[in-house]
Amino acid sequence: MAEVRLAVIEFVGYREWTESLGSDREWLIQIIQSEMYALAQRRAAEAGAHVLPMRYDYMMLLASNVEEDQLATILDSIKENSQVPVRMASACGPTPMEAEMKAWSLLRETSPGKLSYNRCSGEERVALAHIDIDNITAMTRKMGATRTYYIVVDLLQKIAEKAGKYGSIVQYLGGDNILAVLPPNSHRHIVEELISFDGIDLKAGVGYAPTARTALSLAAEALHEIRTGAPEKIVYKSRE
Repeated sequence: MAEVRLAVIEFVGYREWTESLGSDREWLIQIIQSEMYALAQRRAAEAGAHVLPMRYDYMMLLASNVEEDQLATILDSIKENSQVPVRMASACGPTPMEAEMKAWSLLRETSPGKLSYNRCSGEERVALAHIDIDNITAMTRKMGATRTYYIVVDLLQKIAEKAGKYGSIVQYLGGDNILAVLPPNSHRHIVEELISFDGIDLKAGVGYAPTARTALSLAAEALHEIRTGAPEKIVYKSRE
């Protein structure tokens, strides 16, 4: 049975660091956060992983088939550039949410600067859906970027509620792009439910692969096929 691996990174003492910057700090915090995210994403991609854009005091990596020494290299790169101590834990589970919770349990026992790593009991795989809203460009020109953004955020919450029933994790990628990280053994039937909404036309490219980077590439290829004329609302692509 396939499992998905996640890694959680904690920036220890992050809130205290932000408060030490004084009140005229938000612009600086935003710059540093962006730089750290860019660094982490670059190092993760080199190892075949992907950083999910979550909170900035924590990061979460889709890390299936990323070895312990590779995660240690990513952690070292982040530590060298971080304003605060950093620690990481990585674990597997049959669903993304279970993998995350196992990683959190490990993280609580991990010292700053260190990595905790649990082996998977099965093969490591990533299944994800890149979800896209039809006609978002025309909608934006008519309603403006702000109102369109609110529509996407509302939709993000609704998709997250559906996905959560299956232990999936949903992330906003910007624009009208939503990413759903799915259980590798049961992802196909879940996607159909995730894009079913009255009055909203959605499409999804689905990728299934040993690593997050490959799965994301396959999902992008699948979504491109839909955008360029494929009649289906969902296209699946896999690579073993």
